[in-house]
Amino acid sequence: MKALYSLIAAAFFLSPLLAIAQTPASTDTNKATTPTRSFVVIDKNKDGHISREEAKQAGISSLNFDAADKDKDGKINLSEWTLLKF
Repeated sequence: MKALYSLIAAAFFLSPLLAIAQTPASTDTNKATTPTRSFVVIDKNKDGHISREEAKQAGISSLNFDAADKDKDGKINLSEWTLLKF
């Protein structure tokens, strides 16, 4: 009988912890307002490529641009962009 009371007491005191563990994480409002570095945003002239100048304006270093430009044509296409990890 003593074990049953202990079990009930433990369930009573631990149940709020389960409720806390199941609450969703709060979203950071600052993250929602910061613009993402997406291909379409950086491609200012909408030609389907990111030129070295467009990349520079977006804050992408020459070193990162050269690493992303796999075919060495002086511009980054969408498939090269998807392989990029900043």
